[in-house]
This record gives sequence, structure tokens and C-alpha cells, in this order.
Amino acid sequence: MSKKQKYYLPTYEQAVSMCEANGNLLFYETKHKLDGYDISIFNYRLAQWSDFEDPLKDGGSVKAYEMRGLVFVFDKDGSLYDRFLLMDKFFNLGQTPSSELSVVKDLKVNRVFNKEDGSIASFIKLPNGRVFGKSKTSFSSDQAIEIQKIYDTDMNIKRCVDHFLDNNIVPIFEYVSPRNRIVVSYQETELILLQLRDNLTGEYLDIDRFSHVLHGVRVAESEDITLEKAIQLASYIKDKEGWVFQFSDGTMIKLKTLWYFNLHKLFTDEINRENTLLAMILNDTIDDVISQLGNDETAKLTKNEISFTIDVVNFKIGQLSDEIGVLLSEYTGDKKEFAIRYRKHHLFHFAMGIIGGKNKIDMIREYLLKKTARLQTARKWLDTAKMDYLKCH
Repeated sequence: MSKKQKYYLPTYEQAVSMCEANGNLLFYETKHKLDGYDISIFNYRLAQWSDFEDPLKDGGSVKAYEMRGLVFVFDKDGSLYDRFLLMDKFFNLGQTPSSELSVVKDLKVNRVFNKEDGSIASFIKLPNGRVFGKSKTSFSSDQAIEIQKIYDTDMNIKRCVDHFLDNNIVPIFEYVSPRNRIVVSYQETELILLQLRDNLTGEYLDIDRFSHVLHGVRVAESEDITLEKAIQLASYIKDKEGWVFQFSDGTMIKLKTLWYFNLHKLFTDEINRENTLLAMILNDTIDDVISQLGNDETAKLTKNEISFTIDVVNFKIGQLSDEIGVLLSEYTGDKKEFAIRYRKHHLFHFAMGIIGGKNKIDMIREYLLKKTARLQTARKWLDTAKMDYLKCH
């Protein structure tokens, strides 16, 4: 019998500490307000496996695998009302030491289901009883608005969601729609149930046990397939993103098809081009590329170089973020006075964007994407950035 997976379910204070330990760059908190209640969502960007394993850089006393759409809801007196889990972070086959084929090939498979190609969707319940749908990071994105609309109009979905939330179970869906196409085409707008998760322990529950609750709700298609067979199919099957393998200990891996990678324009032979590599890192698509590299000595060297480059990019983002922070410290609330004093400052447009409500890190990523779009400029930027990084490390 496989040993059950241990889930590291952080407190709000631990989640904040993980953000602060990484300069609010790798892990971050966004704050929201619904019906007068304060809500915090935690998520990650540009984080590597080692960052999830040891986010506090103290030997791994806390893990960050839940920092993926994790929600804390506070009562109006400031006390914690509830915490709502999403799916813990899991990786592509071959992407990390824990997801290498040699590690997972002999694990007992508990469930295999279709990897849907949409947006993750879940729900929270407020102290006043109202239920709100969300995407991974937002209650107000286009996807979140559609998710809420489905809950409000589809009585089967509403009944299902209400039942599970009332019993401390988080139903986790994929929102798919012709209007939300990524690669795979969907004809209908709907929520597809992926997982049921115990909101107290983190344990994933057997969906088949709840068939009486799921009448009229579409569940992700389960498949009777071995990992070995799926690896073979992944090289030639079409019109499919891939599979999620869940093992008897609760751990999961993703396996995506070559067809999907090609249509998503994720080509491993292009990572030697600095502009392409930087774009993959900044757009958070590098994980899928790493998983295709294999595990021979050449692949290991390439993975190490990619990991180093990610560290360098994060370092430069952090540097620029700090410099912008210094400039913003001069802002007293008077836009006109600030503009007169600092309009010629090389970071002025960042400061004004942030004052206007834009996200600082998103602005930096967009800036770096434009700055490194051409091969020669990307190569020059990266060489300089690596030297700066090494000087400080």
C-alpha cells in the first residue's frame, strides 16, 4: 500500500511569510473585497520546483505547493472565517526530480483523467452565505464572471457546489468555452468537474462516491490507460492536450501531447535562442518545455542552465522592482507635482502605471518581453544580467 501524500496546508501567516521571503516576486498576495468582506488570494509566478520545496530557504520547514489560488476569507471583525484550497501544484512528467519517469513509473495509478484545456475554476462561501466563483487569481476576470454566471443559471452546478461547500469539500472545475479557447476547441460553455478536495485535510476524494450529488454535472473523462501507453500515444495523438495521472498516494503528474506542444508553439529546439528562452520564462510556459527535454546528461545540463536563467530573470525583476519602489516612495498623492519632478526619470512610466492601478510585476514582465524580443538584444541583456547576478551571489 502506498504511503499517503502529506499536504502542507499553510496558515495565512505562513503564506504571507512565503511571499515576503521572496520579495513578493515568486509568491504573492492579492487582496479583494466582496460584500464588505476582505479576501486574500495567494499565487505564484516564475517559481521553480526548489521554490515550492523550500520557499523560506530554511531547509523546507514549510512547503509552497498550495500557493496556487489559495484563498483566505476574513470576517468583518478581521478574524479568519475560512480558507479554501485549490489543487496543489503538480508538475509535468520529467519536469522535476519528483516527477521523473524513474520515480513514478512503479507507483499504483488510482485515476487517470483528461487534461482539459481551459481555465481552473472554483468557489468560495462568505460568512453571509453568498457563494462566489473565481478563476485561479480573480473574482472579476472575464473567466470569473462567466464562472459566476454558470453558477447563477445552471441549477445542477449550483446544487452541486452548494452541497460540497456546506460539507467542507471544495469542488474544482475547468471552465471551457468557445470564447476561452487556448488550443483545444470546445463547442459549449460549461464547467467540467476535475476534483473534489477535503477543505480541512487537503485529501482528494473519490468522485465516484458522490454520483448521487453530481447528476447533471459533467465530470472530466476518466481513462483506463497505463502511463507507458499514454507516453506512446502522446507522440502522435491529436486534438487532445493530455492526461493527468493521480497515484494512490495522492500525488499527480501531467502528461501533454506533442500535438498540443506544437500548436502551443513550445519547441525545445528554440530554447537555445536567448529571446525565445526569455519569452518562455516571462510567459510562464517554460515548465512544459522542460518536461520535453528528457533526462540524459545533455538534458540535465540544459535544465540546469534554464534554472540558472530563471534565477537571473527573477533577480533582475527584483532589482527593477526595488528601484521602482524607491521612486514611488517620493509620491505623496499629488500626481501633478510628482510628474513635474520626475517626468524625465527612466522609471517614471512604471511609477505612473502603478499609481494608476497597474500591477508592478506585470508591467516589468511586459517591459522585459519587449526589451528582449530580438535575438541580439536578448543575448546582450542576458549576458549583462548574468554578470550582475554573479556579482551579488
